Amino acid sequence: MKKSEFITILADAIEVDASLLNENTVFADLDDYDSMAVMSIIAMSDEHFSKKFTGEQLKSMKSVKNLMDMIGNENFTE
Repeated sequence: MKKSEFITILADAIEVDASLLNENTVFADLDDYDSMAVMSIIAMSDEHFSKKFTGEQLKSMKSVKNLMDMIGNENFTE
């Protein structure tokens, strides 16, 4: 999946404008990042990458790049 496509899907999942996201975005800096956003990331990761994360795993994740690392960088292209 292209990184730009991932950013769009992620933005849709956590209900933020895609222009607010890039690999360096820190989730805690987003106004609407909450437990529902975490649940949406869990669902999105499972649906698109067959990766199942726990809420605890995602709590340790700080940025979009951390999420991409957890999913596996081999899943992303420029």
